[in-house]
Amino acid sequence: MLAIRLQRLCAALVLAVLCSVAAAQSYPDKPIKLIVAFPPGGTTDIIARTLAEYAGKRLGQQIVVENRPGAGGNIGTEAAARAAADGYTLTLCTIGTCAINSSMYAKPGYEVERDFAPVALVASVVNVLAVNPTVPARTVKELVALAKAKPDSLTYGSSGYGSSPHLSGELLKQMAGVEITHVPYKGSAPVIVDLRGGQLDLFFDNAPSILPHIKSGALRALATTGPKRYAELPDVPTMEEAGFPGFIVMPWWGVLAPAKTPPAAIAKLNQAINEALKDPGLIKRFDEYGLQITGGTRERFAAQIKSETAKWGKLVRERKIVAE
Repeated sequence: MLAIRLQRLCAALVLAVLCSVAAAQSYPDKPIKLIVAFPPGGTTDIIARTLAEYAGKRLGQQIVVENRPGAGGNIGTEAAARAAADGYTLTLCTIGTCAINSSMYAKPGYEVERDFAPVALVASVVNVLAVNPTVPARTVKELVALAKAKPDSLTYGSSGYGSSPHLSGELLKQMAGVEITHVPYKGSAPVIVDLRGGQLDLFFDNAPSILPHIKSGALRALATTGPKRYAELPDVPTMEEAGFPGFIVMPWWGVLAPAKTPPAAIAKLNQAINEALKDPGLIKRFDEYGLQITGGTRERFAAQIKSETAKWGKLVRERKIVAE
């Protein structure tokens, strides 16, 4: 009797292994959903749709982008965390949803290390400090002087609490010793509309989404936040050149899968993403927006999340920032 039970157990184990191998070989056999926790038109959306096109070709399946904005990216990210861990629902996380929100929100609805498996880091970029043309400041120095002369009179928009535009503004306030009123939005696109319309004074936006408005003359760029000048705006100084040593903000994006997603599926996704990031067509599109391609292993992405969470958590605590 014991021998028969052992045989049945072994047979069941072998069958489970074979089914797992078969599933891994057939994955993906249907479209994949990529959740973007911000509205269409922003940098995250631009990156997601470009990546979906090129990575989908490698996987042989369509990757469908689904925008689920709100609560600084928490709504869409939580939805991804609660999705089935089968490799068919992913999210393109940002520096905000992956590394900042955990310090700002008492209950963001998810914990990155607990609820997600890192797949691959995708890209990074600089932020651009821009003002609407009615603001009487053509340099960061003049902007700071204006803010000091009239405390709380200036307003700066952000794509939501915990986003890199929000924290860039807080870093400026801390380093310059000024008070500027923060106005959060659900994504960068509506911020730009109000900035162009004169309802806001300034905005630290990701370069890809604000660059066309600067090049058209609708907005004025005062500085960029990278360690060196941004190639698309060679005449615009960095924040460090403008008198703020150490003011470096490099927003980044990466793909996450729900925790317990099969390792074989994650490996296929990582491979497809890294291959897509080497495609001349994708490289050209990313170059047009000044995006720096990263890619690499799952372990590299996990290390990025850990180090950035520590860095921004420190600023959040020092500034006593609490999401409203």
